[in-house]
Amino acid sequence: MTLIIAIKCKDGLVFASDGQATSFSSGGPIRQKYKKIYKIEDLLFGAAGTIGVIQRCMEEVRKFGKLISEEGLNAPIEERSPEGKVTLISVRDKIRHLIFSINKYERERHKDFHGTEEGAPVANILIVFYDKGEKKFRIWHILPDGGEEFLEELGYGCTGIGDTFAHAFIKDYYNPELNVEKGKVLAYRIIKDAIEIGAFGLGEPIDIWTVKIVNEKPEIHNLTSDEILALNDTYLLWKEAERKIFTEKT
Repeated sequence: MTLIIAIKCKDGLVFASDGQATSFSSGGPIRQKYKKIYKIEDLLFGAAGTIGVIQRCMEEVRKFGKLISEEGLNAPIEERSPEGKVTLISVRDKIRHLIFSINKYERERHKDFHGTEEGAPVANILIVFYDKGEKKFRIWHILPDGGEEFLEELGYGCTGIGDTFAHAFIKDYYNPELNVEKGKVLAYRIIKDAIEIGAFGLGEPIDIWTVKIVNEKPEIHNLTSDEILALNDTYLLWKEAERKIFTEKT
């Protein structure tokens, strides 16, 4: 299971996830550490769902990572029909179609085997990046059915089993003037609390990335273990300050 959070800040983006995956053996489900955020050129790719389906979707996105990084989501590509007719479509629509096709295949395969689509393996995807064509940071959510939404105007996006918890928490703390430094603390707290409260299948290590523009180019950074430890110290101070508000006598 997974929790992935994207936060748009006034000076960049924060992208974070928990670090536990559930795989299945003949003896039952197995918990294991698993990295859920990947750098593809100047994009950061994350997804909730079944590992194998996520891997297939990520490979399709990878084919267009350089084009998106250089030209944005509206970059045109050639699409050839079975009859040989060539048309131009945006890379955005191409990726949506590919992800729809992968998830559709998995749903149909699952139904053929189990008699129902319920429980079919799918991928629910979040991609964050700086769109050079649009000249703005994007939070791109692609649903298993190929539907999409851009969440940077809202300011944040979440996917995975803990996303309801994350939405409930972040709406009280997010504001558009949040900078990346505070955004990292907020992302850490949401995922840490979701893990500790016991959302099924979530676990450490917490993985956090940032995207900022430096000298007019995207700079992507994966926080080190020492940086994560520093965030945990800030998290504990934040929690202690809140406890004092409700425990000190007035």
